[in-house]
Amino acid sequence: MKNLITDVEGILVGCAEDHRFSTGVTVLSGPNPFTAAVDVRGGGAGTRETEILKLESSIGRVDAIVLSGGSAFGLDASSEVQKLLLEEGKGYKVKDHSIPLVSSAVIFDLIQSDDYWENNVSIWRILANQAYKNLSDNFSLGSKGAGYGANTATVKGGQGSASSEVELSNGKTIKVGSLVINNAVGNPLLNDGPNFLSGHLEVNDEFGGLALSKEKYDGKIRAKRISNDFEQLNTVIGIIATDAPLNRMQLKRMSIMCHGSISRSIHPSHTPMDGDTIFAISTSNKPFYVSEEISKLDLTIISSIASDTFSRACNRAIFEAKNIGGKPSWKDLFEN
Repeated sequence: MKNLITDVEGILVGCAEDHRFSTGVTVLSGPNPFTAAVDVRGGGAGTRETEILKLESSIGRVDAIVLSGGSAFGLDASSEVQKLLLEEGKGYKVKDHSIPLVSSAVIFDLIQSDDYWENNVSIWRILANQAYKNLSDNFSLGSKGAGYGANTATVKGGQGSASSEVELSNGKTIKVGSLVINNAVGNPLLNDGPNFLSGHLEVNDEFGGLALSKEKYDGKIRAKRISNDFEQLNTVIGIIATDAPLNRMQLKRMSIMCHGSISRSIHPSHTPMDGDTIFAISTSNKPFYVSEEISKLDLTIISSIASDTFSRACNRAIFEAKNIGGKPSWKDLFEN
């Protein structure tokens, strides 16, 4: 176990960054398509191809998911991944056509610039090409991929991941994994830190090995300045994955429960300025619409551990981040 979402068999992740524009792209894909669902809770979401993942949709599967910087401009990254998937013969079959299905969500990390296009190609499309070609079962956290330009209210944001094994009621063991881009409006720390709000969930000193703090919440709301400026928009986006044979309705429930992870790990969360979006996927090769093995009890067990895992990824994104010339990182402030 690498403590990454790629511990769930069938998942690969690739990342790429542009240091000039302080932005990046993260791509998740694999050899086979994923059964998928999505839940959006923020008031300022930037997404693409989420309609196909709604329960009333006839599709409910994806070939890749893209998490990107660049706000709405970053949605262009999905087009490049779609092209690369098509070149590999992947996609949803319609008559004689293969149509790769790529869902995506973005964070706001834009800097003032007029140079986001090179020869009429956006930098996010270029980054998506690099990220897709970097697909691997091992990848870096912190100031990497779509988390490169991420910030929170108090410390540098970033890219986080975590994984867990879950024992079901029948004794079988399955895996869950999470991938998070933490660019929250709110504060991931208890008061001024160094403890994380959800620090009690830590496994093997993965975010500093701090003992559970006895400090009480001081009642102060630490959030990025809220104004009417578009540039203040921020978000937490991510993916929760499992190898359990969950159907689309069960995946939807898992993504809903994982939004509680954001509330546990960020204060405040789900604000009018957020775009909080969580995709839920299963790598199981069971039929997309049938899952007789997962009871409501087991779904509760899986989703509860998944929620813990998502919170841990939120914290790892902060702990592993580096100061890239802006907001100080957690390690800048608290590591001896």
